[in-house]
Formats: sequence, structure tokens, C-alpha cells
Amino acid sequence: MASAIAICLVVISFITVPLSADFVTVECQSSTGHSGQPSKLDCVVKPQNDLKILKVFWKKDGQQVLTFDGSINPENERFQFADTNWRTSKVISLLVKDTKVSDEGIYSCTVATTRGITKGYARLDVKAKYSQPEMTSKDITEDRVDLTCVASGGYPSGAIHWFDRLGTNWTRSTETTETQEEDKSFQLQSTFLSADPSHAPYRCVVFNSEWKAEGEETMPDPLPNKEALKADSKHIMAGAVVIGSLIVGLLVALLIFRRRSQRPEQECFDYDYVSHDPEDGTVLNPPPPYQEVDQNPVVLDSPQDSSADKKLNASFGVAHG
Repeated sequence: MASAIAICLVVISFITVPLSADFVTVECQSSTGHSGQPSKLDCVVKPQNDLKILKVFWKKDGQQVLTFDGSINPENERFQFADTNWRTSKVISLLVKDTKVSDEGIYSCTVATTRGITKGYARLDVKAKYSQPEMTSKDITEDRVDLTCVASGGYPSGAIHWFDRLGTNWTRSTETTETQEEDKSFQLQSTFLSADPSHAPYRCVVFNSEWKAEGEETMPDPLPNKEALKADSKHIMAGAVVIGSLIVGLLVALLIFRRRSQRPEQECFDYDYVSHDPEDGTVLNPPPPYQEVDQNPVVLDSPQDSSADKKLNASFGVAHG
């Protein structure tokens, strides 16, 4: 008899106090949000019929973010119920407006209904894109240069890689540090020490946690390399030699031309130039004085003259003694 009474009490307790999760459940799904955009954690109370939601408590890492206890009480205006008709649809999903990196974490949703109390969990992961990297140079020497690349605002932690003009990866020769800011985002700073300008231009590329490039910056060649300087100097010297040769050739040709053009004038000036002054009839630089030739020259007959010479002299009227 006593055992029968105990069994009846147990059955009555199950009927009158349906607080077990076997009678009502909350199914939640984790999701990934992006910084600056709205995010949502989907949660549904089941079964969706024959029950009434009395209370809802949304918490992040144990801290309340949204509460319904007869009225909606958000701890932050960015947290709301995604479905405005949630009490009827039983869809109690959490909407996070303007998602921040600090919103990442484990969320719990506790629901009290007319059929019992249940609790569900969901995780919100947040990703943030890195800013456009900025590159600076310093300590420039004759053949070396230090390059620094900085990108910030990204999450999760990423990486910076360096490439030269041929696509060679120089990341092993760099030093990279990461700093987590107050909003949990990361700032990446990578320094390429003693980079060789002959391999420029260099590129610093920012990769996110999934190894996808999010931005890059290129630094033009800060210094001409030695080979370029030598090539330029050779070209300059060759050009100077050619120009110098042309100038010398032109000067020589001009000098020769002037000398040739001055010869007739000089001869005329030496012997034929007469002053244009009517009162001055003198001749400048006159030719040598004229010497009269004896009309009857004495020709000595030489015993060696031949008869042909005598005939020639006779034709000119030269008498032989």
C-alpha cells in the first residue's frame, strides 16, 4: 500500500511541475559577424506551440546584455531582439548593431515559459579588416635603407609579408610586432632592416587570419642602385665625348673656312688696295719698283754655242761678235 502511494505522488509531481528541459528547448546557432556591421545569433524556442514565454535573459560571458521580464530592458541599445514579433513566433534571436571586436564571445539565452525553463548557448566570432598599410623609410645610406610598414584595426591577428620587384618573399629578413588595442583589435608593425635598394620597389602586403590579402603598399626605389648610377655616368660621358667632338670639328672647319676666305682679300690688299681718299693717291704696300731691262744686252759669244743657238739669237736680233 505504501509503495502504491509513493508511485502516485511521483506521477502527480511530473504532471504539476513541468520544469524539465525535456518539455521545452532553445536551439541556438553560432555565427560570425564583421566589425561595423550588424550581427545576429539565431535562437528558437521549441516546441513553438502550446507555451508562453514569460522571461528571457541574454548574457555575454556572464554579463547581461538584454532582458525581458514583462518589458524589454537592454543593457546596451546595440542589443535587440531580431524579430519584433518574437513572443508569437518564439524566435528570440539576438541582434547586435554596429558590431565591435569586443562583442566576440559566448552568449547564453535563458528562457522561462509556461512549460518550463531552458537555456541555450551560441558563440559570436567577429572579424575586422585591417586598414590600408602605410610604409615609411629611414636611415637611408649609400646602399641600404630601412623600411617600416604599419596596419591597424584588424582582427583576429594577421601578418605582414614583404616582396621585391621580382616577387621574392623577404619576410624572413623582417621583424614584426603586434599590439592589441583596447577594443581588442590588432596593430601590426613590420620593419625591413638594411633593405637593398637594387631590389626595389618593395611591397608590404597585409594578410588576415585566413591568409587573404587585405591591402598592400608599394615604396618606390628611394635610391638609384650602383649599377644604375654607373650606367647613367657612362651614358653622360659618352654624350659629352660626342658633343665635344662635334664642337671641336665645327671650330676646326670654321677656322679653315675663314683662312681660305681671307687669302684673296689679303693678296688684293697687299698689292692693289688704293686709298679712297681723293687727296691721297698713294698706294699702300706697293709692289716692288719696276726695273727697266736693257734693250741691247751684250751677249758674249761662247765657243760652246752651237749653230742652233746662233740661229736662235739671230732671230731675236742678237749679233755675234
